[in-house]
Amino acid sequence: MAYNKLRIIELVSYVILIFGTLGDHLSTAIGLQNPMYYETNQFTVVLMSKQLWLSFDLLLIVLGVIIPYKLLRMRKDLFKEVLAFPLILGIARLSGCLINLSLIYM
Repeated sequence: MAYNKLRIIELVSYVILIFGTLGDHLSTAIGLQNPMYYETNQFTVVLMSKQLWLSFDLLLIVLGVIIPYKLLRMRKDLFKEVLAFPLILGIARLSGCLINLSLIYM
């Protein structure tokens, strides 16, 4: 039973990372179609100017899932520490998505 509970927590962490990153990316792209909005994150502006923005977000998702997945298969005692990365990053990007959506629909 405990093993299944840990796997569900792991899966939820990955799903939050994926939906948060994709949601932030899509809501930013939709918001930037309005000429009154602009991107304030300079790192994102640089990535956009070099056509690397989507590639970077996809790489972030892939590494955010693969690295914790592999580490958890090697060391089960690091469960909380390893899953903190995709969970925190996913929550941060999901909050960015919600902020973008609130700006778009105001």
